[in-house]
Amino acid sequence: MKNYAMILQNRVIDVLKNQETEPYYPPDPSGNPVTAIPCDDTVTLGMIYDFETGTFSEYTPPEPEPMPEPQPTQLDRIEEQLNALTADSVTIEKLNAAISEGVNEV
Repeated sequence: MKNYAMILQNRVIDVLKNQETEPYYPPDPSGNPVTAIPCDDTVTLGMIYDFETGTFSEYTPPEPEPMPEPQPTQLDRIEEQLNALTADSVTIEKLNAAISEGVNEV
């Protein structure tokens, strides 16, 4: 009796223990074949199978990509304009720019 790992696209999708004959699974809905590979008791679901070397290895998910820097919101831009107004002397141009930023941006 043998143990078999059922492989779909290099991933172990099932482990069948103590089989008298080699099991058969039909292809997936996309037509990808499922291959039965003899294995030992250490093989578990989700492992990766390398057809070139005939070895199983644990799946290591890729590192997540860092989050992009958040873009300033409309409120952030208005506050920046107001802070600039309070830091310097108030001019009609600066006041109009702050009002325009708050009214025209959605």
